[in-house]
Amino acid sequence: MRNLLYAFVSVLLLASFAGCAGAKSSVSHGTVWSDGTWLRDPQGRVILIHGINVSQKTPPYLPDSLPPTGKTITGAAAYFASIKQAGFDAVRLIIIWAGLEPTPGTIDQQYLDQIHQEVQLCKDDGLYVLLDMHQDLYSQSLCYGDGAPAWASDLAGYSATQCSTTNWASNYLVPAITQSFQNFWDDTPGPDGTGLQEHYAAAWQRVAALFATNTAVLGYEIMNEPYPGTYDLFSTTFETQALAPFYEKIAAAIRTVDPSHVIVFEPSVTRANLLHNYDTGISGTTFPKVFRNLVFAPHYYPLTSGSSISTSDITSLQTTIPEIAAVSASMKTPYIVDEMGLDHNESNSAAYMTALLGAFDSELGSWMYWEYSAAFLDNSGAGMTLLDPSGTPVFPVMDLLSRPYPVLTAGTPVSISYPITSDPATFSATTFTYTYKEDGIGRGTTEIFIPELHFPSGFTVTTSDGTAAFDPSTDILSFTKGAQPVHTITVSPCNPGQSGCVQF
Repeated sequence: MRNLLYAFVSVLLLASFAGCAGAKSSVSHGTVWSDGTWLRDPQGRVILIHGINVSQKTPPYLPDSLPPTGKTITGAAAYFASIKQAGFDAVRLIIIWAGLEPTPGTIDQQYLDQIHQEVQLCKDDGLYVLLDMHQDLYSQSLCYGDGAPAWASDLAGYSATQCSTTNWASNYLVPAITQSFQNFWDDTPGPDGTGLQEHYAAAWQRVAALFATNTAVLGYEIMNEPYPGTYDLFSTTFETQALAPFYEKIAAAIRTVDPSHVIVFEPSVTRANLLHNYDTGISGTTFPKVFRNLVFAPHYYPLTSGSSISTSDITSLQTTIPEIAAVSASMKTPYIVDEMGLDHNESNSAAYMTALLGAFDSELGSWMYWEYSAAFLDNSGAGMTLLDPSGTPVFPVMDLLSRPYPVLTAGTPVSISYPITSDPATFSATTFTYTYKEDGIGRGTTEIFIPELHFPSGFTVTTSDGTAAFDPSTDILSFTKGAQPVHTITVSPCNPGQSGCVQF
């Protein structure tokens, strides 16, 4: 997020073509479930998410359609193959309410079918998909926003002249945007007399009914970055009085058609993104039984921006990422920080990302980077993507994100050690160590992604027990446990010409 000292919420981008297609598939898909601490696959293995956001926020909101910018892209399948090849195991695929329900009570089946096709492409390539009902500035009809259709918005007194072109996030303070949010939280009737939240719940039911048996779907994220409207922006009042009841309503609607997939929820955007305060005031016993099997999904961006990331933003990572983990534990949920990133043109950006990813490793946390491609972005957002408009990876950010990690663990993770620096030249001289313990739940092999990018001369593997085998077609190191209750796998880089090394 950018300019957070001068605005009330995080900055999101006009974003790119969304889709998933690639090689290097390793994930054996099945419905993901939560044990209250970890996400697990059907074999009970712990899933660690290293994911990426892909989106299309401009009309007609179809992930494989081009926005009206005149830009083009060829070879979509090959283009998105690098998502999997870089080691990401999940995508956060954005759904826009305006595209889903363009008129009250009418679902656009073409739009829904297209989302289904995109999910299928991801499934074919071994990528999990988190379906996110996205909004920024509430609606496509207000300032430079996306999300709700015009019929669900309060346009009284609104004029585009009220919108800032220099401080995007400050547009949340435009009266029509604030009031539109408040109308939504108050469940104000739409033009057909049905409450806005009832419309929203029915739209989610249609989505969930379509994907109820789809094992590529990671889960359903009820709303992106909920804004408090006229509630206090920085207390938990909004979350306890408006947001939690709303989540319960939507979760109950989803559960009528899909009892299995996890349901994903966020805290208030103003408290989380401006204060880095993730205590939602919602305890693990607040939600009714229907809202079990859930995941907490806060966002994390630097508080400072402009030309440089501050050293205070870097040092604060050591306390704020553990806070997210602690808040999740108090609510008895796993967590995915499903938006994080920065403008890589700012100084200290590599040091910031190195510290952030190290903090996630220390907390055994899951994350999803915002976002993948700059192919269709306006120039204002291109600094936060992993690919430039030509499809070329942006370094060193891609170097940092494409890192070794345990994709699937047949037990409970204990520690990850990968002490890299922000200098890409040192990546090939770093040892990765992973330790996990038996828990009586996980079965099968433990799978670790090993990036050739960091081990160009190959690597050696040592294990505390058991056996390891590497598949260069997937870049996956599979570990079969031995007799010990705790297992450690160490991957060390080889020097050029060194013998006895595993090669890609």
